[in-house]
Amino acid sequence: MAQRYQAQTVPGTKLYLNNKDLLAEVKRSKRKGEMSDKLARMLQMLCNRYAKKGNFINYTYNDDMQAYAMMMLVRTWNSFKPEKSSNPFAFFTQCIKNSFIQYLNQEKRQRNIRDLVLVDQGLNPSFGFEVVNDRGFVPSEDENEGGTFSAVARGVEGVVTPPVVVPKPVDNPKKNT
Repeated sequence: MAQRYQAQTVPGTKLYLNNKDLLAEVKRSKRKGEMSDKLARMLQMLCNRYAKKGNFINYTYNDDMQAYAMMMLVRTWNSFKPEKSSNPFAFFTQCIKNSFIQYLNQEKRQRNIRDLVLVDQGLNPSFGFEVVNDRGFVPSEDENEGGTFSAVARGVEGVVTPPVVVPKPVDNPKKNT
């Protein structure tokens, strides 16, 4: 039977972040007026660890989500108020979570636009689009006439979501056996 090994750590070293050190580094950076390299590394470590959470780990664009979250952290790190809260870990974790969700929503909008354009061109959209929009159906000429692509353009702005085209069933000819 194989032996199990426990990770060896050097006494006095840490494997992850703690609130006390993160709070001290945020205060130090706020006094200087710019983000220190140590704070940036801490936030990057937090972002990398959060990206391994089950909700986000299997996305093919996980690295892009992490980069977007880091960009948002660099933009908003100074909005943490140490006098109001002594928990920067929770604050930055929530910022990362919100950034990941924003990125996923952007990707979803782009995917829906792509799929609607594919349907307009008579091509096959993604499997997820087919499942959501009654798989096995394609829009008829009457329903697709002059409306879908303009709805796609409105959906780009994020103000109005593209309408779902109600398709008519396609006649499937039976094979002679």
